[in-house]
Amino acid sequence: MPSEANINSSGMYGTSPRKPLTALLLSVCPGLGQHYAGHMKRGILLYIALIIASWLAAIAFMSIGSKFSIVFLCLPFVGVGLIALDAWACARRQPRDYHLQWFNRPWIYGAVFLSLLFTANPLMDYLVGRQVVRAFFMTSSSMQPTILDRDIVLVNKLAFPKRGEIALVKFGESKSSAKLTRLIDDQLIKRIIAIPGDTLEIRNDAVWVNGQKIDESYAHFDGTLRFSSEQSSNFGPERIPAGTYFVMGDNRNESIDSRILGVIREDQIGGTVTKVFWSWNFDEGGIRWDRTAKSLK
Repeated sequence: MPSEANINSSGMYGTSPRKPLTALLLSVCPGLGQHYAGHMKRGILLYIALIIASWLAAIAFMSIGSKFSIVFLCLPFVGVGLIALDAWACARRQPRDYHLQWFNRPWIYGAVFLSLLFTANPLMDYLVGRQVVRAFFMTSSSMQPTILDRDIVLVNKLAFPKRGEIALVKFGESKSSAKLTRLIDDQLIKRIIAIPGDTLEIRNDAVWVNGQKIDESYAHFDGTLRFSSEQSSNFGPERIPAGTYFVMGDNRNESIDSRILGVIREDQIGGTVTKVFWSWNFDEGGIRWDRTAKSLK
């Protein structure tokens, strides 16, 4: 039986039956199984459809508050499975004397796989991650108990956070002269406490905005103070300048935030943190199933 690299005496590619199992295995890269089975255009269209459906599912997952949204987490995996079954069926329908096409060559399969792995997939992640949705891995206790260390949260890049909502903040750029910026990551998760034009005051840990004490059921005081007690517990009153925001971590003693770094600019806010996507801590029992698809407030 001629291999897929062989050409017969007439200058045409030879024949070789399409093996359903091979098509199924090649579908580890969605669409490549169809490519192998002789349906290259079909494979490309299914790959594009899967990418679009996956990101739409991510948006739906972020937007729906109930645990029902976990269904949308399963859609990409279901899509991959259906594409693999389609590849198996395509190969099974081909005759045993299937005439190899120009694209039925092992090196082309490898080139397609590597190009998707190192170009198309990263480019899609980059574009969508900047404009639509991004996953963020929490590595501190500054937002406990709302967000735990080793939670993976989703950031909705399409929604700008309101007062009281949680935001992705490019905090390292807030004040280049602040020494503590060297001790924190460039991007952190914090809660919007005051917006432009608000008058903010902290009195003995209680937060007052525009003369009204706000209900902070999420506020937590645990761990060791990261800076002076006076600076942590009392602040202002100060009016928040136009185009800037005052942010704080929910775990006030463990959070380096606007109390020490000052207000942040609007262009430093990268989106609204809406949900926990996944969570684990193998030092404390493994996967935290109860946090999957948990809405954040």
